[in-house]
Amino acid sequence: MNLTRRAVLQGMSLPALAACAPAPAGLSRGGVAALDWALAETMIALGEPPAGVVAAADWRRFVVEPALPDGVTDLGLQQELNFELIAALRPRLILISPFLERFKPKLDRIAPSVNLSVYEPADTPLANRIRITRKLASHIDAEQAADAYISALDALRDGAEARLSRLKRRPVLLISFIDNRHARVYGGSSLYADTLAWLGLENGWRKPVGYFGFATVGLEDLATAADVELIAVEPVPPDISRALSSSPLWTELPFVRAGREGRIPPVFMFGALPSAQRFAKLLLAYLETKWDRA
Repeated sequence: MNLTRRAVLQGMSLPALAACAPAPAGLSRGGVAALDWALAETMIALGEPPAGVVAAADWRRFVVEPALPDGVTDLGLQQELNFELIAALRPRLILISPFLERFKPKLDRIAPSVNLSVYEPADTPLANRIRITRKLASHIDAEQAADAYISALDALRDGAEARLSRLKRRPVLLISFIDNRHARVYGGSSLYADTLAWLGLENGWRKPVGYFGFATVGLEDLATAADVELIAVEPVPPDISRALSSSPLWTELPFVRAGREGRIPPVFMFGALPSAQRFAKLLLAYLETKWDRA
């Protein structure tokens, strides 16, 4: 009887699989496998980068900063985890989000897994991310690094508030384009909106949003927010940019006619404190070029 490689692997226990699986070139065993980008970027910010992450090939496009160190193993997509490679990594700890809770029993056969969520309705987005940063730090012996990182964020906010106090402010409307007729607009429990509030700025969107802090709207719905500064978070595909430039639906919006719209580079909207830090810096730099002195 001939057995396929898949059949053999399926019949093996994960510990046995880990014992015989060849380690990828440059693989550092005994580290932490971070199966969620928010948790992975937090580890990098604390100076303790993970040994493996999901969807490493897409990191530079969607997360950007902090940069993913060379040598971090790509463990597959979140929805298609490479359990063989995770086992070969022989991690001492696996970090997951609630999205992967269904895989916890299988992952626990490889190494202890910890479920950490940056989304908790009881807290504001940033307060929850601070709590998760400290909790994650306790699992990787990085408590002092977490204290220093959070203190640096407080200093960033203090400096930003001083710089913004010298500018003539208006409410800020945060969006990302879906196509040339629709956008996501951010408020409530989104990382973008809470970082905006953290900086002492007013959100120009006051209507309801969903659980993750955004609502999908037609561009015409943005007309109700007239006296605002609209900021679109990239990426914006070239075909959408071309279509918008000739669309009255866009060009006749009050803030567009007044020249109060622009874009900032990508920021991971489902990220943790490092994404909030990146967003705050980009937002501040943009507004200092757009707003007049008070």
